[in-house]
Amino acid sequence: MAEPRVLKELEEELICSVCLDVYRNPVSLSCGHSFCEACIQGVLSNQRYPQGLLSCPLCSAQEALPTKLQPNIQLRSVVQKFLDTSEQNATLEEEVKREMECEEEGESSDLRDEEILCDFCLEKPQPAVKTCMNCETSLCEAHLGKHSTKAFLTSHVLMEPCDARVLAERRCSQHGKLLECYCVTDSICVCMLCCATSSHRSHEIISVEEAFGQAQDAFPKTVQTLKKHEAAVNKSLENLLSQQEKIKALERLHRNQLENSFNAICEQLDRSKTEVLGAISDIEKQQLSQIEPWIKEHNKMKDAASRNVQELEALRDQKDPVLFLKSWSAIQARKRERVRNKDGVELAKLLSITDESMKKTIQERFQPYVDLILDAKPSVKSSPTHEHLTFKSCQAHGLQVDDKVLRVVSLPCAFPVPIEMPFWVYSTSSFSNGQHFWEVITRDSLCWKVGVADDSFQCYLEMSQHQLSVFLDKRWIKVQLLYNKAIRMVRVELDCERKTVSFFDASVKDYSGSSRSCVLIDTVSIPSSSPVHAVFSISHGSLSLP
Repeated sequence: MAEPRVLKELEEELICSVCLDVYRNPVSLSCGHSFCEACIQGVLSNQRYPQGLLSCPLCSAQEALPTKLQPNIQLRSVVQKFLDTSEQNATLEEEVKREMECEEEGESSDLRDEEILCDFCLEKPQPAVKTCMNCETSLCEAHLGKHSTKAFLTSHVLMEPCDARVLAERRCSQHGKLLECYCVTDSICVCMLCCATSSHRSHEIISVEEAFGQAQDAFPKTVQTLKKHEAAVNKSLENLLSQQEKIKALERLHRNQLENSFNAICEQLDRSKTEVLGAISDIEKQQLSQIEPWIKEHNKMKDAASRNVQELEALRDQKDPVLFLKSWSAIQARKRERVRNKDGVELAKLLSITDESMKKTIQERFQPYVDLILDAKPSVKSSPTHEHLTFKSCQAHGLQVDDKVLRVVSLPCAFPVPIEMPFWVYSTSSFSNGQHFWEVITRDSLCWKVGVADDSFQCYLEMSQHQLSVFLDKRWIKVQLLYNKAIRMVRVELDCERKTVSFFDASVKDYSGSSRSCVLIDTVSIPSSSPVHAVFSISHGSLSLP
């Protein structure tokens, strides 16, 4: 069916300028304009033709009076197709309207058909009061009395009035017999033949009435369990949504602070502004990407739990034992996943991981704005103390520990035992306050760890299989792949006042000797204020302390 808008636009192009209706037998003048044949004949009959000329009603172009007007064959074909399409659309609209009216009448008749009528009433069927499962017929009050008086019919099963669909559900799909038993092993209603001849012979079988009683006893506890599950899902979901809003609010707060600050300073800070806002957006995306799958999962769990509760509430009024047991068993069999506690999702401070080199540049050039941008207390910056460490003597299988060198040695046994990276070698010095840094030569090893530790935590930089990683205990902080670059020297800076440890690539220092050439790898906040040691671990080659 053509779109009404297209037909409307086409109709506007097929309007005669004289009668303002769709062309009827269109003809054309020599100027190119077309009119209905009757319309142009009427116009021409009222015009005066000086010297045998006629004038076009649209453009007033004059031409010789023709002996016969020329029909516009192509335009007539277009008009005829337009009229045919319009008639088809009108016919389709009428058919759709009639179908909708029929559907409405069908729905109203369905409502009338919901009432179960007596199968024995011939002239005017009365509403049924019972349905005989054995006879598969519905009975009104009068016919029920006759049915009950017959001795051979007294053993028949009478139920509330039901239609043929319900009657079919009450019979065994395999044998066509009434479902009078319940298989406890398979949690399914079965007939007597199923109990005697099929795979249910060795199963635990009870009557439908007994199973119905047991299900009724367990019903309140099941409802309570499902409601608790639904409440747990709702609570966990609320916590996740709350944390999501906190992340967004925190991001908006810091973004506004940064906007106000960067608007007050010169264009030199614009590049830094882009980097800082980018870091904030990355953190927000990372944290939202962590929470959003949980929210979707909990929404699904919530819908499933609500559906189970609604079905159980609807099942409360079900009096048919078989239908009750079928629905109840189906609900019981549904898998319900354990609700994991998501209260502890950590909301990181969005500005805490701003690149260290960027911070230093901002502090040097725009000290008045540092407190607002970095949310840090003003302090007098002091240079860290260069510590010349030594390895603490220890006994380690497969390792040789000297004052300044830690190396893996070949083992004399026939089957060498591999060196485990978790074994730590400590420094002789420990640190409780102040700022310190030390350097480690790593060029002679492919697998090593360098960092700090105390009794409660370990923070270290690890090189393994061309992958550089930063860890806080077992939590992965940062990873970087190095294929064509080797870390020849590492610089570790410990700030006991700010409780941070920073790792630098000091490889260039081998040639220039300048600490400014160090490249920051990462800065990590550490949780302890107690004395910490420098720690080292190795599984290949050697580490040296300069």
